[in-house]
Amino acid sequence: MRMKSFLILLVALPLVAMAQLPTHSNEARSLAEALKQPGTTWLNLSRQNMEAFPDSIFLLKDLRYLDLSHNRIAQLPPRIAELPQLTYLVLSYNQLQELPPEIRSLQQLQTIYLDHNPTLNVGVTLDRLTPLPNLKVLSLAGDNIKAMPSSLAKLKTLESLELSENPLTTLPDNMAEMSNLSVLYINNDAYFNLENNIQVLSRIPNLSELHIENDEVIKLPENIKELKQVEYLFLVGNKIQELPTSIREMPQLRYLDLRDNQIPTHLQDDYMRTLSPRIILRLNNKHTKQKKR
Repeated sequence: MRMKSFLILLVALPLVAMAQLPTHSNEARSLAEALKQPGTTWLNLSRQNMEAFPDSIFLLKDLRYLDLSHNRIAQLPPRIAELPQLTYLVLSYNQLQELPPEIRSLQQLQTIYLDHNPTLNVGVTLDRLTPLPNLKVLSLAGDNIKAMPSSLAKLKTLESLELSENPLTTLPDNMAEMSNLSVLYINNDAYFNLENNIQVLSRIPNLSELHIENDEVIKLPENIKELKQVEYLFLVGNKIQELPTSIREMPQLRYLDLRDNQIPTHLQDDYMRTLSPRIILRLNNKHTKQKKR
């Protein structure tokens, strides 16, 4: 099942927030509790000040969800292969440098969060994730990635990719090969040049939701019209003062979020009149005065 936006409700849920999933009947919040509870499938060990992966976790053969975020773990052990049922693995905010080759044994893994591991070797990491046949969601936010390796395109099953908070300037040319990618986050990156990356983005065939938020964008390029497949475009928190006329030439665009930019009130009114109702606009703007009622 493809990961689609919840925009029917006009609410954009950040990918990182998806780690906060509902409680489960077999959930444990400590290792001791999990070992006492037969059939534990969910284990949350975040913020435990751990420096190493506990060996006793490997006794939990039914484990599907494992959260080890906000610890100080530097290495994932090869024994991770002994948890073949894992579908959701959260390793955010640790000190990982790379994943072990044995990660490829997690054939059921669908979601992995590797964000905010600033010493992560992203090249090795991508190579070791490539064999996973069901991987759909990957977060590499805040991993100090200056150049994204072309091996990213080998993740053919990936549907949602989080690359925010990295000093990225360009994307790999071969991202067009990521035929299942539908959601892409490149937020909080003042180095990212949208105009120079439009051609790459336009060739990702199923890219329907694009987040370019808090990226210090001053002006949208005229070639934004090349993003003909994009339905949901998030440009929150930039410095945009007006829209190019070519925005009207994005045939699939249904939702455009321009909150917290610098668009004057009279232009906001004009856009609401000329772009709605085909495009749902969000324009409440803290930088401009709102009309008096």
